[in-house]
Amino acid sequence: MAISSKDIETLWGRYQSEGVSKGVSVSQYFEANGIPYHVFEKWYKKRYRQPDVVECVVDGTPNEDQQSCPAPCSNDKTVAQGLTLKNSVTVSHVNICLSNGMRIDHHKLSYSELLSFIQKLEPLCLV
Repeated sequence: MAISSKDIETLWGRYQSEGVSKGVSVSQYFEANGIPYHVFEKWYKKRYRQPDVVECVVDGTPNEDQQSCPAPCSNDKTVAQGLTLKNSVTVSHVNICLSNGMRIDHHKLSYSELLSFIQKLEPLCLV
């Protein structure tokens, strides 16, 4: 028997209105209704769990005033210095482990490469 997301959602609603008041655990309730707890847990994490976000501070990253130049900018040397500073920062190792066992490793990323990498990952985290 295939269990749909809608079936689990309906049972989750029933659990909240019936099971909680009776003091039944989530695992007992779902097992009693023919849905293995690991199936419910996977659905729940996919639906309600927020991604784990870890703050990352890289020493030597450009300051806000170095990243952009007020318009109009007549000093090309200032822009060149900002670009040089961005590319001089190197992150030695980025290691991301996902809950499904996939690992993403990157080594020796410049600031601009790291920024590009994060921008590519961001849409995947919001799914």
